Amino acid sequence: MFSADAGGDAVAATRALGAAATLLALGGIAAAILLDPTFSWTTDALSDLGVRDRSAPAFNWGLILGGAAGVGYAFGLRRSSLETGIADGVRAGVLALAMIAMAGVGVFDLTEPLHGPAAIGFYALITVVFAIDGLARRGTATGRLALAFAPVHVAVWATFAAGWWPVSGLALPELPGAFMLAAWV
Repeated sequence: MFSADAGGDAVAATRALGAAATLLALGGIAAAILLDPTFSWTTDALSDLGVRDRSAPAFNWGLILGGAAGVGYAFGLRRSSLETGIADGVRAGVLALAMIAMAGVGVFDLTEPLHGPAAIGFYALITVVFAIDGLARRGTATGRLALAFAPVHVAVWATFAAGWWPVSGLALPELPGAFMLAAWV
């Protein structure tokens, strides 16, 4: 899809895949929330949407299709990194793994044993992507922002684990990582 002579077309396709990944995943989550009148921001995890009859198709397919588009985005980044350096290639590889994990959250719903590893893998891997990208591009404003996302994301989960959040569900702590990833893309 991203041939060597495609140049600007490859960049445009990569950008389109990044936008599609973001819109499919976040759009699927938003649609699932709208379809589930029982969803609670304070007591549910976003993954609860993936097991409820009304919201499951939107949630799960949004993550699966978003993950597939995200892998395409990562391959596009990898193609462009062939000229720019090893850190960019590593970033693209880790992002591809994160997108596979995100799709895995949709493939393996909350009742499946692989759901937990997929969800943890997704959030851990996007934190690594932020760190790699931020370190590689720390001389730019966007690089410094990406680098700042890594400790912020760790702090979100650390404060939740420490019991500092006034919620029992994971939905609210899950949102910052999803929004940081969307902003990063």
